[in-house]
Amino acid sequence: MGSLTEGEIAQIARQQREAGVQRLSRHFSWPEFCDERRCFHQEFVYDVAMFAAARGFPWPAVIRAAVVARGVFPQLDGPDVPGLLSMLRDALSECLPNLTPVHRHELTRFLTGTCVNRRRLFQAAVGAADTSVAQLHLEVQLPPTPCPLAQGTDLHEWEQQRHQAKPS
Repeated sequence: MGSLTEGEIAQIARQQREAGVQRLSRHFSWPEFCDERRCFHQEFVYDVAMFAAARGFPWPAVIRAAVVARGVFPQLDGPDVPGLLSMLRDALSECLPNLTPVHRHELTRFLTGTCVNRRRLFQAAVGAADTSVAQLHLEVQLPPTPCPLAQGTDLHEWEQQRHQAKPS
């Protein structure tokens, strides 16, 4: 993490998402997961850092926001939502004590929404027992096929009759 400087995070913020995720990920170790959850973890850290950068946080605060996100993500499958909110509040107070009230509110709101949503996604990805998936059976009914016309006029024939009926 010591290699993540203000200049480096500024360069990461200018890159496309995929390249930025890869470059930011090189600055952290990722021992918690060895499967597809590692990608979720890395993308989460990137998203939080880019949110902070987009909101005009100073670069040191953007780096610390990434560190907070790095530490919070592995805990998303554990606590319930109130426990998650308490954990976020503690992490922000510890790592980002000097944020302006506006930045603190924005980051808290973003992290709360993102963590709750990612927690659900994370639980679904790892097959958590308390996550239920509702399945609905949909039946599509088509309107009945109309019967063929018993009587009708061919288009070509109709046009000739119309042409002949025109007064000259």
